[in-house]
Amino acid sequence: MPKRHALTDEQKTNARELRTKGDSIRSIARAVGASPSAIQRLSRVRTKKEFQGIQIVAAPRVQQGPFEWNLERIRSARDEQMHGRFEAPVRLANALRTDDALFVAYHNRVAPLSAIRATLVPHDSVRGKVLAKRASSSVIAPRSVMKGILGTLVNHGLAIGHIKQESNELGTQVNFRLEEWPLEFVWQDYSREVLMTRVKDGTNVPIHHGDGQWIIFRKFDKEPWLQEACLLPAALLWAAHANGISDWAAASLTHGQAKIMGTLPEGVALQDSDKLTPEAQGFLDLLQDFVSGNVGAGIKPFDSEVEFLANGSSAWQVFKELILNRESAAARIYLGTDAFLGASGGAPGVDISALFGISTTIVQGDFEALESGLRSGLYEPWAAVNEGSSHYAPGVRYELTDPDGTAKSEEYAANEDRLMVAIQARRDGGLVVNQPIINQLAARFGVLPAPKLTKADAVSGEGKDE
Repeated sequence: MPKRHALTDEQKTNARELRTKGDSIRSIARAVGASPSAIQRLSRVRTKKEFQGIQIVAAPRVQQGPFEWNLERIRSARDEQMHGRFEAPVRLANALRTDDALFVAYHNRVAPLSAIRATLVPHDSVRGKVLAKRASSSVIAPRSVMKGILGTLVNHGLAIGHIKQESNELGTQVNFRLEEWPLEFVWQDYSREVLMTRVKDGTNVPIHHGDGQWIIFRKFDKEPWLQEACLLPAALLWAAHANGISDWAAASLTHGQAKIMGTLPEGVALQDSDKLTPEAQGFLDLLQDFVSGNVGAGIKPFDSEVEFLANGSSAWQVFKELILNRESAAARIYLGTDAFLGASGGAPGVDISALFGISTTIVQGDFEALESGLRSGLYEPWAAVNEGSSHYAPGVRYELTDPDGTAKSEEYAANEDRLMVAIQARRDGGLVVNQPIINQLAARFGVLPAPKLTKADAVSGEGKDE
């Protein structure tokens, strides 16, 4: 067995610092000049010492608005998102939910969190089970908070959790309460390669994942706000959908309200100095009454003419197509499908995916990000603070139904049938059928564990090796 080389104190310090930034095991190993297995061993257990001296901070007061968005402001907020600054993008994401198509798509995306059971999974040991039972009452992560975190993660590819540590009444245990930190006060410091945030007293502090105070929820290690951030494609979609509705309304008005043009008899003056003549004013009043529907009959001057002008254009149809196209695009952005059963990930029988019309891979990715963030950012620090080590820390598992479960079950049943046919064929041919042979056939057909011969078969000689 090869000898393991212990990490130096300097390597351990550097590795822990990179780990708090959320770097992967391999990237940390390359950075400190060690093997990935050594970094993984270092990451398995975290001690109480790592979480001492935490500075207690509070979030600044959240501001509202702006409430008017033009195309230039929308583009600017989208660009801020791409640069890792989130104040304007968060305000824009709030405004997007004023659009019916984006409102429905967004809430369908986060709705499964309310319908899926979350289970606290203990470490596979007696101590781990005891610790999980304590954590169930000592670690508070309300579902309402998790829905907000998931919504922020969906829109921006990034969400920040903040932990409040509170001692119990006897002072024998430190409880952890999870809250969502307002992302609008967060930005990426590219020079230091760390997320920063402004706190209530006006100072700026770094955000280190898993330090007992901060949790970074994300699906990608590097610049997650450029990856699965629905705000990026939804920003201009919102403008296109809103403008299409506005233009359609204007076109509908011109189609539904005919105009009337009147012509006075020859020789009747239209104006007297700078105002209409009494005859012209009376004729105009009559036409306006007809348009408004206030009168049912009238008398027009002799030899005058009245012409009804209606908009006969069929251009209104383009607005309908534009709006339907943008509504379908909103569903694709947030749900990975057009939100109709039968589309990718939303076929009947796919449980949560079909219920909310969400692509299966998107649902799985969302919950994997939440599970990973909660384990390394919430439960491991809690275990280290209360038990002195994170070795026995529990984790959260969202009990998603396997979308391919039925197909896998049918495939396994078919493999078992094929195995039994092969065994019977060997018996019918007078060939030896013993346990090693059955094990080989079972492995070939993907049936594990392999079936065992009965005692009667073994006595009859089929269970003996050649």
